Amino acid sequence: MSAGRPLQLPWRLLLLDLIGTLLVAIGLYELFTPDTVLLPDLLSFPYHEWALIAAGLAIMLPAVSGLLAFLVRARQR
Repeated sequence: MSAGRPLQLPWRLLLLDLIGTLLVAIGLYELFTPDTVLLPDLLSFPYHEWALIAAGLAIMLPAVSGLLAFLVRARQR
């Protein structure tokens, strides 16, 4: 890695992290504000808030580990 060139992160991992973060945020919002509804009734089922949080975390885990692995490889160069 040269000092003059900025680090280029993989866009697919950043996109996965963004999607996972949005799912976790929607799940937490619906969990802590039960009177408001972000998802239509057609997509609502019992404990859908927890399912959104779990899906978001499941998406974020490989994205974060991939980003960390990329940064470690880039630092070793």
